[in-house]
Amino acid sequence: MAPLQHAPAEAASAPPPALIDEPRPAPLPVAGKTLSLEGLRGLASLTVILSHCFFTFFPYLQLGELAQRKGAWESLLFNSPLRVIYNGTFSVSVFFVMSGYVLTRKFFKDGDIVSLQEASVKRYVRLMPPVLVSILLCYGMMKLDLFPVARSDLREGFLGNVYLFQPSFLEAWWDGLYRSLLLGNASYNYILWTIRTEFLGSLMLFAFLALFGRFRGSGWMAVVASLALLCINSTDGIFYALFLAGAYLHRWKDLRVRPVGLALALLVGLYLGGYHWYSGPYLWMVKVAHTLDAAGLKLEWPLLYPSLGAVPLVWAILSDNPVSRLLSSRPLVWLGDKSFSMYLLHSVLLSSVGVYVYLYLPASIAYQGRAALATLAVFVTTFGASTLFARFVDAPTVRLSARLGKALRERQATPHPSEPAVIEHAPARSA
Repeated sequence: MAPLQHAPAEAASAPPPALIDEPRPAPLPVAGKTLSLEGLRGLASLTVILSHCFFTFFPYLQLGELAQRKGAWESLLFNSPLRVIYNGTFSVSVFFVMSGYVLTRKFFKDGDIVSLQEASVKRYVRLMPPVLVSILLCYGMMKLDLFPVARSDLREGFLGNVYLFQPSFLEAWWDGLYRSLLLGNASYNYILWTIRTEFLGSLMLFAFLALFGRFRGSGWMAVVASLALLCINSTDGIFYALFLAGAYLHRWKDLRVRPVGLALALLVGLYLGGYHWYSGPYLWMVKVAHTLDAAGLKLEWPLLYPSLGAVPLVWAILSDNPVSRLLSSRPLVWLGDKSFSMYLLHSVLLSSVGVYVYLYLPASIAYQGRAALATLAVFVTTFGASTLFARFVDAPTVRLSARLGKALRERQATPHPSEPAVIEHAPARSA
């Protein structure tokens, strides 16, 4: 029986020392951020960039079709769990799990419904402006004819169908303003297929917790809701369920005093993250999927397997352990801070800078050398452009959404004029 051939879907200081007989605290949040999660976010962003670069220049690594293999090293990498280092689907799943955890931190700490209302109002303002700027950037580059894929031998591959239409400012404007977030439009920036899931998944999570989050059995309700989402839509349902899984990691046991459990969570998560239906180490999982399909349980297995790996991986780094401390290092936290900017810009730079470098390098350089240098150029320019984008676009957006949330909270704390004022009687003085 042939393997399943579903195409995968394509966005400080150290903690204080512990007291005797007391567990050490989890990695310290700084400015509302957990450092280990920021580091993981940075690594996941690198994986997404590498995923698209490999899809462009080394398509065998993504598709597993022998006719597309450029070198023997590709088979070694493809047929190993090391596929996890460039599996963009896995990284997207990790992003969704982390979003579920981070966006609900205040609610699970304080049971504060107002925090959910505040987060709901802030979400559009947080995501829309950077998305809009990235789309308008792409529109401008299309008008200037800066996407040369059609003039290269890459036009039959991953980038062959992007940016070939006549650009329209109004269409780009409306995509950036609401259609990417609400409808998943990704014509002007193909990475934006994930932004709709990020936006709607967040709102779904806030609504679920506002309705059921304070009930005793809300965790089981989340399981039922996740299964319902899978039945409604086997693709989007998987991703939306990851938001719920990430949120309820707040209630999972701490792994810091369970080294065996920690190691298993990391290994299982990374192993599942490398899944591909043609890859040797995962063929047994394809057989399991066939068996379940034949039994009537038809799911989007190429998405489900990596998604299942994302949950234990995030769980493992939430406690204080050597892996979480490594992820809390300054370079990785820096990458995490720039991750949204890298997510938005790398696709545009791959389709322009990457292809230009590949196209105009001397013909004396072999294909693999040109592809490697083009990939390096994409990473370098993405880091540079993302630094500027994060400073001048993303950071102001974060501050704007924070001010909006603060204004909402202050407004809700202010008594309505129709509400009777509370009269405080001063205690009577003794004569």
